[in-house]
Amino acid sequence: MRGLKVDIEKFRKQFRFADLQTFISRANLNMVGPTITYYTLLSLVPVLMSIGAIAGLVGISSTELIATLKTNLPANIMSILAPIIKSVLSGGVGILSFSIVTTIWGASAVLAVIRKAFNGVHDVPERVSGMLTRVFSFLWLMVILITAGIVMAATAIMPAVIQAIPGDLPWLDELAKQSRLFALIGLWLLMCVFNVALPAKRLPWKATLLGSGIEVIILVLLNAGFSWYAQFAVKSVGFYQSLGSLLVLMVYLNLVGTIMVVGQILIAWFSVLFDPEEKQPAAVPLAAKGVPAKRRPALAKRQVAKHYRKRTTRSS
Repeated sequence: MRGLKVDIEKFRKQFRFADLQTFISRANLNMVGPTITYYTLLSLVPVLMSIGAIAGLVGISSTELIATLKTNLPANIMSILAPIIKSVLSGGVGILSFSIVTTIWGASAVLAVIRKAFNGVHDVPERVSGMLTRVFSFLWLMVILITAGIVMAATAIMPAVIQAIPGDLPWLDELAKQSRLFALIGLWLLMCVFNVALPAKRLPWKATLLGSGIEVIILVLLNAGFSWYAQFAVKSVGFYQSLGSLLVLMVYLNLVGTIMVVGQILIAWFSVLFDPEEKQPAAVPLAAKGVPAKRRPALAKRQVAKHYRKRTTRSS
């Protein structure tokens, strides 16, 4: 029994489970999901307008955008988002117009909240003001949206490129039909950019690639679970159906936000696993330490003598 405890302790030290527990405690998973959900719902229309504008820039129509999202999102979530996307994109938002800049600025509030959660995992203080953080979130959101547009365009044209390759190769024809595989690769690349861009700390590429891959797998499992829920659980009609759709969307966004933070926890854990020289995470976060108290300066000899003379004068 003693030997088993020693082996378990060695296993815990080898895989640095104490550090993992520290990262989890910093993340505050109970609150980060609802917070991201709240700001996402507030910025839902700006986010969809931004995605639609970037998709239009790379030549993807709203119909193709909805078809692409249907292959990657649960059916009950798309039943909520599809009418919103059609309504939002019916006005034909221009990528260079002032309205789209304002829209992306409104959507950057979500990114600012996620960035704060990521920095909390790594215990990295925000070195700039809230306004500059919002500006950086706005710029990074534009970069992420452009990257998403490139990934969507590449996913759409990759089967045609493979089919255009000369030669009669059956495996190439089979590969061209795997649109879901291209979508997963695109999602993985997008999550890598997302996880590298947002935190204030520079992350190692090996941990980022592995953590983002696990994050994508968890998101795929989440989508499969919600698809099952759409088939067997949603059977009500009327007002309850509308209320149920909103609740389903809130639960889904809550879980997606939590998964994104879990992905950042895994990246932080893999960073200390792959690099034994990595600095041990502090048990108390920087935000909780506060400002150290200032010591009173020592009194000069003249001040002491002056104070003593005043006291003797009063006593006499």
